[in-house]
Amino acid sequence: MTAAAIIVAAGSGQRFGNAGKSFSPVAGAPMAWWSIQAANAATSVDEIVLVCGSHSHDAGIALAAELRTAKLVRVVLGGERRQDSALAGIGATTEAATIVAIHDAARPLVTPDLFDATIATARSFGAAIAAIPVSDTIKRVAASQVVQTVPRDDLVRVQTPQAFQKELLIAAFAAAEEHGRSVTDE
Repeated sequence: MTAAAIIVAAGSGQRFGNAGKSFSPVAGAPMAWWSIQAANAATSVDEIVLVCGSHSHDAGIALAAELRTAKLVRVVLGGERRQDSALAGIGATTEAATIVAIHDAARPLVTPDLFDATIATARSFGAAIAAIPVSDTIKRVAASQVVQTVPRDDLVRVQTPQAFQKELLIAAFAAAEEHGRSVTDE
């Protein structure tokens, strides 16, 4: 039972003001490089797929060639939506990969331990997400008026990687598609 890390770098980066956000320099290297390095150092990751947008595919290929890691299987084109890009990455994994860990390249501070922890949990329970407690005060608003302070005791901020048994995630994406749902994460 092997695991694949899928690094999604296909976003347009509209909020960042740059079409190639995941390949913008961070501490002297393209942002995606840091996530790939963490996945490469994770003992639970057996293969890596880099998913790029059409605007960054060439940069992704160049980055993969520069890294020369045995774990980097391939660079593939993403789709119009997040779920399309994740599915493209899943489709590029080998048959041996039964666990997939989807990670946003725009989160360069991920650690190898976080990949290992989410993958281990997905092996045991079928799925796992990285999350941190909400410390901000959250308000519910209606018509520009605060109507409720939302209790934060049972809220978390979901991050990546998010790891799953591959077939479970494929089935979830198929159900989302069947019901006309577009998702922003896995």
